[in-house]
Amino acid sequence: MSTRFQIILLSAVLLALLTACGTTGSGPAVAHPVEEDLPAETDVVDSGPEGFFTRDHSERSLDEVAVLTKSLSAYQPDIALEVLRSLESVPSGRLKTMIDGQSLDPEFTEWLELALQSRSLVTGGGSISAAAKSWSNYHYGHVVGQLEFTDLVSRYKSLFPAPARVAVMLPAEGGLAPAARAIRDGIISAYLEQPGNASVRFYSSGTDAAAAVAAYMRAVEDGATQVIGPLRVASTRALSALDDLSVPILLLNEPADELPDVPEQVSAFLELENTTPDRNNSVTSLTLSQTEEAAIIAHSALEQDQKNALMIVANTAWGTRMETTFATAFEQGEGHILATTQFSPATSDHSRMLTELLKIDESEQRKTDLQSWLGVRLTFEPIRRDDFDFIFLAARPSEGRELKPLLRFHDTGDVPVYAMSRIFSGKVARATDQDLNGIVFPTTPWHLKTAENSRNLPDSVRDGSFGNLYALGRDAWNLLPWLPLLQKDPDLEFEGNTGSLFLQADGRFFRQPAWAQFSGGQPVPYQWPQSP
Repeated sequence: MSTRFQIILLSAVLLALLTACGTTGSGPAVAHPVEEDLPAETDVVDSGPEGFFTRDHSERSLDEVAVLTKSLSAYQPDIALEVLRSLESVPSGRLKTMIDGQSLDPEFTEWLELALQSRSLVTGGGSISAAAKSWSNYHYGHVVGQLEFTDLVSRYKSLFPAPARVAVMLPAEGGLAPAARAIRDGIISAYLEQPGNASVRFYSSGTDAAAAVAAYMRAVEDGATQVIGPLRVASTRALSALDDLSVPILLLNEPADELPDVPEQVSAFLELENTTPDRNNSVTSLTLSQTEEAAIIAHSALEQDQKNALMIVANTAWGTRMETTFATAFEQGEGHILATTQFSPATSDHSRMLTELLKIDESEQRKTDLQSWLGVRLTFEPIRRDDFDFIFLAARPSEGRELKPLLRFHDTGDVPVYAMSRIFSGKVARATDQDLNGIVFPTTPWHLKTAENSRNLPDSVRDGSFGNLYALGRDAWNLLPWLPLLQKDPDLEFEGNTGSLFLQADGRFFRQPAWAQFSGGQPVPYQWPQSP
C-alpha cells in the first residue's frame, strides 16, 4: 500500500470520527460557542455547593473554597475575588500555619498564600507592582500571573472604601482642646491624602459625658455612617456603655468596662487568662495607652531573660500607676522587682535616693563599721549592688536629665535603663538630651521620622509635645476602611503612624510601638538583641 493511499485513508477515518463527535441526530454539525475548559467541578462555578453564591462568604468551609479554586483553569476575576472574600474567615495566623504545614493540596496552598499577601498589601500600603512581580517569579504557571495579581489585589482593595460620612467628635474647649487640635489636624492630613468619596464633619464633644452623648446623637441624625472620638475618658465610657449604638464608633480613649493592666498580646506571652469580655463590633477603641506601654516594656525585658529589676518612678498619680502596671506584668512573667524608689519632681538632688536604691549607703556603712572595729583609716571604694539586670524609669525629660548622669556617676553606665515614652519631649534637643544617652524607650514610627523636621507640620504639633496625638489622628482615619477586615482577623497587622496595630476580640487596638534609644542627644531606632 502506497504512502499516499495510507494518508488519504487515515484522513478519512479522522474526518468520520470528528463528524460523529460533533453531530447530534441526523442534523448538521453545530459550532458551539467556545467556553473555558472546566473540570467536573464546573457546576460549582455555576451553582456551586448549594447556595454558594447566595450565602455570605464568611459561612463557607475551606473544602468549598478549595473546590472553587480547582474550577479556575484560567483567571476569572469575579471568582478569584470570591475566593479571597471566602478566606477572610480564616485568621492570618491560621493561614500561615496551614501554608507552613504543607499538608494541603499545593495549588490550594498557593491560594492561601495569595489571600495572606493580599490582606497585608491592602492594609499595609505596600507596593502592589513589586509584590506582583515577586508572586509571578515564585508561582510560575498559576492562573494568577503578574498582571492578574495586580488586577486582583486592586479589585480587593476597592471593596474597602472609607465610610461615606464620617463624624469626628473632639473637645473644642477645656484642658483637652490643644490635644484635640493635634488629633484633628492628623485626621485632616490623612483625609486629604486619601479622601475617596467620603465627607468629614466635626462636632464638639463638650466638657462632660452628657455633651458627648448628645453630639453622637446629632451626628447620627445628620446621617453619619462612622464616628471617631470622643477623647475625654468619661465621654468614651459613657458612649460605649449605651445599649444601642446604631452607627459604629472608633473611640480615642478607654471604653466603659474596667480594663486589665496587661494587654492581650502580652498576656499570651505570659500565659495569662484573658477575661476581658467581647464587645459589640460597633465599638472599637484606639489609644496611646500608658498602661499597655508599661506592660510592653516588662514583656520586652522578660524576652531578653532579664528577670531582676529596679524601679525609679515619680511620686505622682501617673508614676504610681506606671509602677503598679509594670510590676504586675513583670512579676506575672516570673520577674522580680528587687527595689522601688519614688522621687519628687520638685527636687533636683536625687543623690541620697539613688545611693539607697543601689545600696551604696550600706557599702559606706560597712567601711565605717570596719574602720571603727580596726581603729585605723581605710582606703575604700564604695560599691553598688550588682544583683539587677535593668532599671525601669518613669520620668519626664527634665527629670531624666537629672537622674541618668547620677546613675552613670554611681557606676551603672553598663546597665540598661528602659523608660516610658514620656522621657522624650517630642522634639530633638541634642544639647540638653545628651544626658539621656543610652536610655531605651517605646515611641511611635511617626516621631522617629519627623522629630527633626517640623517645618511642614501644623502649629498644633510643631513644638513636638502633641506629635503622637497627631499620629493618632492619622491612624484613626486610615484605619476606618479596614475595620471590618481587622475584626475578622485578629492576627492582621496594620502598620500605623503610632505603631503596629492589632484589633483584639474586645474591640481595643493593641499597639506594638517602635523602639528608640538616645544617642548623641537624639532618639535613633533601636533593635532589641536576639532573645537568648
